[in-house]
Amino acid sequence: MGGKPVPRSGLRGPVVRKAAVAGAVGAGVVFFGLPALGTLAPTPRTVSYVCTPTAGDVVSPELLVTLVGGPASVTASQPVTLTWLSSQSNDTSKQIKAAAQIPVTEKIVMTGELVITGPSPNATATVTATATGAPLTAEIPVGSPIPFPTVTATVTPDVAGTMVAKAGKFTLRVGPEAGGGVTYTCMVGTTGDHTVPAEVSVIVSPSASSSPSPSPSPSPSASSSPTPSPTPTPRQTRTVYVTETATPSQTATDKSKGQVTHTPGGGVSTGGGGEVGPDARVLILTGAGLMLAAATGGLVLRARRRTVRH
Repeated sequence: MGGKPVPRSGLRGPVVRKAAVAGAVGAGVVFFGLPALGTLAPTPRTVSYVCTPTAGDVVSPELLVTLVGGPASVTASQPVTLTWLSSQSNDTSKQIKAAAQIPVTEKIVMTGELVITGPSPNATATVTATATGAPLTAEIPVGSPIPFPTVTATVTPDVAGTMVAKAGKFTLRVGPEAGGGVTYTCMVGTTGDHTVPAEVSVIVSPSASSSPSPSPSPSPSASSSPTPSPTPTPRQTRTVYVTETATPSQTATDKSKGQVTHTPGGGVSTGGGGEVGPDARVLILTGAGLMLAAATGGLVLRARRRTVRH
């Protein structure tokens, strides 16, 4: 009839199952969620270029180009750094190779053009990106692929929208720091399978400062001080003197008897509470009796439930 007590082993079962589910979810995040986040990172795109050197034959390399814009979401008037990363293809027949040995005293300088579209509608601009790579740490033998330095540019969108940057043409100069050497002028190819340049999109949100602010009211200058209005002429007044004679007021008491001749009606305001209703002690005793009866009934019901369970 009564409910049976639940053993402790029955309480442990749901706890163990919940712990197992939580462990499985955590393992799934570690083994599957993190690799999935890694796939969201920018991947290099194979782009075919046609490069014309200052001396030698025209080459058609295929470069692995990655364009990164950070951060991916900005507000208007916030600078965005665009990073252009390039590396040689694994196919040795589609590489730019050193025509002569390149010593460590020489430098490899790359200058690229980034075509920016948006965030304004129908707005297009070309931004020059320059290399920030360090000097060579080892000489490059003849016939070895030429390494590409990292190229960066900074742009500042001024309106909200989507900004798209694409890697365009670039120049690669191999030679001494003072100048000279070999310069490759490379354009994105128009034939083949890899004629789409690498690109990156940046979401630009409106900034808080772009909301229109109320124009300040012009402050009055010394020459535009307000003209004081003329003071009205006061009118003449007449003073009238009236003589009044005070009369004695009537009192509510009879001076011959020295007491109130009429008792006002009402209870609370006149102190007549004992004559207009039952005494307050009767109400207090009645309430105390009801409370005692309720407590006794509760104890009796509790004793009956214990007897039925046993």
